Amino acid sequence: MHINNMISKKMLINKILLNTKRNLFNVLSIFNKQKGELSDRCENLTSIPGIGAKNCNNFYEAGYMTPESIISASDEELLTIPGVGISFVKKLRKTLGRI
Repeated sequence: MHINNMISKKMLINKILLNTKRNLFNVLSIFNKQKGELSDRCENLTSIPGIGAKNCNNFYEAGYMTPESIISASDEELLTIPGVGISFVKKLRKTLGRI
């Protein structure tokens, strides 16, 4: 009986490990998909000086999904985006030749 009990425990542990491995794979797949979507949507926005991988999501979530929408926004509108300060706005306008 002792050997059968050990075999049963080993089978249970293997089953748990296999399920854990599958769950982890599913979570990582979801994360990688979201990461890809984030990098896709940020790719265009990061063409603007001052917008990088870290802050591009703030622009996207505020409704600025294209470089054109950011460029055409007023200074006041841009300043409502989390992380955007007057220095970014000045740099943007200087780069575009609009002060």
